Amino acid sequence: LCKASSGHKHALEEVFSDPDIMCQITDTKVAKEVNVLNKFMRMMDTNPDKAYYGYCHVAKANEELAIESLLVTDELFRSSDIVTRKKYVRLVESVRENGGIVYIFSSLHVSGAQLQQVSGVAALLRYPLPDLDALEAEAETTASLNDSDTDDDDEIIDPQARINDDVQGMNLDF
Repeated sequence: LCKASSGHKHALEEVFSDPDIMCQITDTKVAKEVNVLNKFMRMMDTNPDKAYYGYCHVAKANEELAIESLLVTDELFRSSDIVTRKKYVRLVESVRENGGIVYIFSSLHVSGAQLQQVSGVAALLRYPLPDLDALEAEAETTASLNDSDTDDDDEIIDPQARINDDVQGMNLDF
């Protein structure tokens, strides 16, 4: 038996913050989700380089094989929009293949609603990554400098063709 300030859904947050209650339900899926969400929120405050949210940032962290735990709402993972659903299913499968743990939160639960407030997808990282926004800005700057070095700005170079040309120039066969 535990006390809550009201009978509304938001009072569950209060109940789950009680350590005695959490000890009694530690083996349940809900307890694990609440714990990982709390860990994410604390990490956002203490070490934001190890806690990313938003699809673009999380996908970039996945490319770096940095995701330890992926948090996704069922709203995104089971989206009726096929493109969105496939995007998140690929992300989940990739994280699992790379040894990460995936948590799918119910949007009907308080923890899922909290995750939805930070875009519905978040990740706890194995190691800190530098600010991705700074990396993206640096990449754009480098790309614009490379574009200004070429004589013909209208020419679009296929990356695969460029790789093939480089390999042929080195007399390597693949």
